[in-house]
Amino acid sequence: MESKRSVLSSAFFFFNKFSRRRLSVSPSPLMPGKMAAETDQNHVNSGYDISSVHDLDHAHVLFDQMLSSRPLPCIILFNRLLSRIVKMKHYWAVVSIFKEMLIRGIPVDTYTLNILIDAFCRSNRVDCGFCVIGMFFKSGIGFSAVTYNTLIKTLCLNDKIAEAVELFRMFVRDNSCEVDNLTCNILMNGLCKAGNTQTALDLLTVLQKEGPKPDNVAYNTVIDSLCKDGMVDQALDLLPQMTERGVSPNIVTYTSLIQGLCHFCRWKDVTKLIDEMARHNLYPNTRTFNILVGAFCKEGKLKDAKSVIQIMIQRNTYPDVITYNNFIEGYFLQGQMDEARRAFDQMVEEGIQPDRASYTTLINGYCKRKAMDEAMHLFLEMQEKGICPDVVTYTAVLQGLFLVGQFDDALNIFQNMQLSGHAPNFHTYCVLLTGLCDNGHIGKAMSVYSKLSSNESGSHVFGSIIIDGLCKMGLLNIARGILSNLFFKGQYLNKYTYTAMMNGLCQGGFVHKALELLRRMGEIGCEPDSITYNVILQEFVRAKKLDEILLPNA
Repeated sequence: MESKRSVLSSAFFFFNKFSRRRLSVSPSPLMPGKMAAETDQNHVNSGYDISSVHDLDHAHVLFDQMLSSRPLPCIILFNRLLSRIVKMKHYWAVVSIFKEMLIRGIPVDTYTLNILIDAFCRSNRVDCGFCVIGMFFKSGIGFSAVTYNTLIKTLCLNDKIAEAVELFRMFVRDNSCEVDNLTCNILMNGLCKAGNTQTALDLLTVLQKEGPKPDNVAYNTVIDSLCKDGMVDQALDLLPQMTERGVSPNIVTYTSLIQGLCHFCRWKDVTKLIDEMARHNLYPNTRTFNILVGAFCKEGKLKDAKSVIQIMIQRNTYPDVITYNNFIEGYFLQGQMDEARRAFDQMVEEGIQPDRASYTTLINGYCKRKAMDEAMHLFLEMQEKGICPDVVTYTAVLQGLFLVGQFDDALNIFQNMQLSGHAPNFHTYCVLLTGLCDNGHIGKAMSVYSKLSSNESGSHVFGSIIIDGLCKMGLLNIARGILSNLFFKGQYLNKYTYTAMMNGLCQGGFVHKALELLRRMGEIGCEPDSITYNVILQEFVRAKKLDEILLPNA
């Protein structure tokens, strides 16, 4: 990790020093055989309709026809054929045909080798793509920006950011070809997606002084990433820098900033940005409106969200499925399931097809209200309409069935979920363990827990659920054993785990052992909360022993 960090930091120190000198690139052909002399370099439109190639067999037939022609068609036609095969996603066929071209002595150029690199990268063999670089050097063929862009983009897509930066450094150091905006934008996008927003900002700062002038894409990429990382003020600082350097902010710029501000409920700043947009003759699009609607709905400001819809329609921008999903979720969060259903029905009346999120939100709401008839009706309806439930949908139904005591149906749903190819996630297992415990199936819960206990990332949460379940069943010794096991394994034990155990001890009449556990919490730096204290206080009140209370740190 340290080496990767050093590569990332040193790359832009180097970038600061690079010269503006550039090498000219000439797509000189590689001619390995005598037949190369017979190619017609000027004849492009020679009756080969490459755009009509629709499958690999057709491509091979056309390639054979081109090989039998005299003179041979120019390399441009061969490149077009290779590009067509790449679009059909037959990447290894490109490699095979390229090899045949070399054997037959057909000259290849920069574009041919770039197509070959692209084919390797698309087939997840970027290592082979780097091998093609050697052919450039060996044959004296000049690089183009496309060569590096393809490799850098593939490295970024495969989360090999340090390697992408190192390649960029080599690109700049050797002056292999012109560094363009696309190269820098690809790298900045990769850095931001990998969580290296600050490094992307450093690159942007360097580009403002040296190299190609940053464009809208560059600024928007960094601004969006800063907002998603919660650094909204830093993102806002880039706005005047853009205009000072002659780069006009566009709707994408403002939408990212509005989303960042909405996340922190900075409504006054949102209003200022919208006013600023209007002064620049920029108006919110559907995505911008949906961000505003979604933010208001999450904050329970449903009247404000409706006001946004009215403005949206006045601007001849109409709600879509995302808009309606925001309202459905907003009403769900406020416990207004009747209104959520009305929003769902209105969407259907408007001719907008509900998606998985629409159904899942409604199903989740009904399940939490124990309205399982409505939930199961929607669950079956979405499948009849060809919308497959995902793990979130299944988990919502699973929880609902457990809540109403339909134990067998819940287990069937859990099994069907797995048969459908959806692996249970952390939340699913929490619901399963809680449901098993609450329905008195502690043995099955223990069996599931034993399989999950090796999962260090969630074992303390699973342990808390099991401890609570065991305590409710009066199995205090087993619960204490699990607590001790978690402690000695070095697992993180939070206040919920301890509170569950203390509640069980108090219910069993072992209030002084609960107090000992409370003291241990203080010793390990785990702060009790009001619920923890109330568990013990209630037991003293029930036993009428208030005069014996001596809580640590109380």
